[in-house]
Amino acid sequence: MTKRGWGVAAALVLAAAGCTPGSTSAQTVELVAGGGEADGGPAPDAFIDGRLVDMTVDRAGTLRVLTETDAVATVWTVQDGKLTHVAVPGLKAEYVSQMTVGPDGAVYVALWNGEGGVWQITPQGQATRRLGIDRDTYRGDRKPPADGAVADGAYLRHLHGVAVGPDNRMYFAEERNDPTTHQLVRTVDGGRIRTVLGRDLAGLTARECRSARTREGGFPDGTPATQIALEGGLNDPIAIGADGTLYAGPGRRSVVAVRADGSAHELIGNVAGGGLDGAVDDPEEPFADRGRAAQASVWLRGTRTGKRGESNASLVTDDRGNVYVTSVRLGADELPEEFDWTGDATGRRRDLLQQSRKQRDIGNDTTEVLQIRPDGSLATAAGHADAAAVHGDWLYLARAFTDDENTDRVLVVRTAIPR
Repeated sequence: MTKRGWGVAAALVLAAAGCTPGSTSAQTVELVAGGGEADGGPAPDAFIDGRLVDMTVDRAGTLRVLTETDAVATVWTVQDGKLTHVAVPGLKAEYVSQMTVGPDGAVYVALWNGEGGVWQITPQGQATRRLGIDRDTYRGDRKPPADGAVADGAYLRHLHGVAVGPDNRMYFAEERNDPTTHQLVRTVDGGRIRTVLGRDLAGLTARECRSARTREGGFPDGTPATQIALEGGLNDPIAIGADGTLYAGPGRRSVVAVRADGSAHELIGNVAGGGLDGAVDDPEEPFADRGRAAQASVWLRGTRTGKRGESNASLVTDDRGNVYVTSVRLGADELPEEFDWTGDATGRRRDLLQQSRKQRDIGNDTTEVLQIRPDGSLATAAGHADAAAVHGDWLYLARAFTDDENTDRVLVVRTAIPR
């Protein structure tokens, strides 16, 4: 293994770190990966370079982090406590909207620009298109496919999310631009495309468009999911629960659930206005009940960089029916110290935790990971993280930062989810 330069971190003060060994009030975390300078090997003492794009974990507990450096994607894998990485040169896009894994452990990403479509990434770093077209060779009708169209070779370009269900069925969030920007969440059923959430606004009269729009306050519970206009663009992470329920975060202002019967329910916020400010309690400590999620105001967002803009929020589920999303507390107070990270971190690990936390205190909005429970209640599960993933009783948190050598990096920790 090789070592990189360590730089100087001694001047940082522990109070700014958000990692305070010995504290009893902060949130206890365990450093999983990215806390050192080794090029692979034991994950806590190895580095993860690049701008954070997404993080996911499969059924076997294998953790993957996707980063980009100079338009080249890299997949970092944590398995059996070891960190490895592989470049993915065939993934040509400046904006990868979401990464997911199937029940068999296969890794997929959705691209909003560049080649577009959904791609599968092999352990060796080879990217193969699974949905979408080759722009250089495509000679068909360059129009978005209608319901019932054959998925193979369909013109799918601007995708904002991807998920794979327990039955290995793929879902994707597709941006449309006619007559205004809107989104559809679709699936591949028997080799053909079918919409499960969102209404296609193309071809509607002005009156029909007005009637399709959700008003202030969202839409009535139980509305057919394909009759809801999801106007806006840029972000729409999606996830599939263990029971097959579809979850989507259209427009950053809400999370919508689509049940097996095709009816829609807003779990948090609303697609029209984002929820009601001040309608739930402020967070006091991790996993504490804050009230009804349906009354909360949210701004779903992931990591933020100058080149890539804002990535998708994380949207994941666990085996108990909880839903987790990363959100930003716009204009709200800082999270209390109970959400600082604490644990056994010494040496370089502690230095990097200090650096990463200190950057959070310089003009950045406070990020939090929200937990929406099956009974509809809301909690802030953790703070100061840009991406989240869940496996068993563990909530994984990824934090993007720039180290003392001006290098984009990622730290990954985990914290226990109370039963």
